[in-house]
Amino acid sequence: MIKKVAIIYAPRKAGAAEMASELSKRLSVLGTESEVFDSEHIMNMGSKIIADLVVILGGDGTLLKSVHSLYDYRIPILGVNFGRGGYLSELNPEEASDALDDILKGNFGVEEVMKLSAFVGKRKLGDVVNEVYVSSESIGKVIEFEVVQNEYTLLDGVADGVIISTPLGSTAYAMSAGGPAVDHRLKAAVIVPVCPLTRMNSLVLPVDSAIVLRFKVPRIHVLIDGQIKEILDTSELTISKSEQSIRFVRVKRECSFARRLKKRLR
Repeated sequence: MIKKVAIIYAPRKAGAAEMASELSKRLSVLGTESEVFDSEHIMNMGSKIIADLVVILGGDGTLLKSVHSLYDYRIPILGVNFGRGGYLSELNPEEASDALDDILKGNFGVEEVMKLSAFVGKRKLGDVVNEVYVSSESIGKVIEFEVVQNEYTLLDGVADGVIISTPLGSTAYAMSAGGPAVDHRLKAAVIVPVCPLTRMNSLVLPVDSAIVLRFKVPRIHVLIDGQIKEILDTSELTISKSEQSIRFVRVKRECSFARRLKKRLR
């Protein structure tokens, strides 16, 4: 039963703040508690968001930022697109109010999607919804790296950077860099070299064992989902299947992978 709804809106998206206020008032009339958050402040609140449902009014960047601000990864997420692509969103703004009424009545499904985890040694950098991007700490410098799994080197060369993507994120930055579209129901990681100087193709690897990226530079820049940024004194990064997942509210019958492909390739 949904007792509390968190509404996160992107303040720079026209109409998002107004809709957040409208949905909050509607929930109050229906006897459901709600709390409204500005997406530009949630990463610095000092505490995580607690709710039974999270409604995100914004683009994919807002959704990714919101995911990293939740107290419990099992909280279902409803994305309402106020962005350009809205590949991770379920609804358009005009559909949100009626859909929320149905959701409160229990008329919805939940789709659970795999995440990855990134580690340096035993230290976990974070969980990954879309992708990890690794590059040199110096802008404009290339990196030499290799991709190793089960002690076998599968890829070796020089590039501007490398993307390690979840299947869900394969239709985002990874696809723009020439990677394949991979159905999010597969348990895999997508490795995409960015502007390689040597001949390197993308890889799709199972995540039943860890993937190790070894870099022939002393320091690397790591960016997770465009939200978590670190410059690290390390030459090795480990990627594995996360123990957590992300849970999307689904109210439409259409396959979400097919819908993302249509948007991406239109």
